[in-house]
Amino acid sequence: MRIFEVQHIKGLEFEAIFFVDIDELARQEPELFERYIYVGATRAATFLGLTCSGNALPGSMEPVSQLFHENW
Repeated sequence: MRIFEVQHIKGLEFEAIFFVDIDELARQEPELFERYIYVGATRAATFLGLTCSGNALPGSMEPVSQLFHENW
């Protein structure tokens, strides 16, 4: 397992990408949130995993929320 911050994965591809506490990322970096999600999602070859410290995905992810499953 390798752990990177999003800004360091430009040009790389991974089998799986995980965002941990995505709601905290949205709260702490609102101006960069969508860019980080785009970069992370386009680097995942097979699996994109997200965790939230709260009960729901950030509001800006509502259009794609049906693509995610709870309690995997």
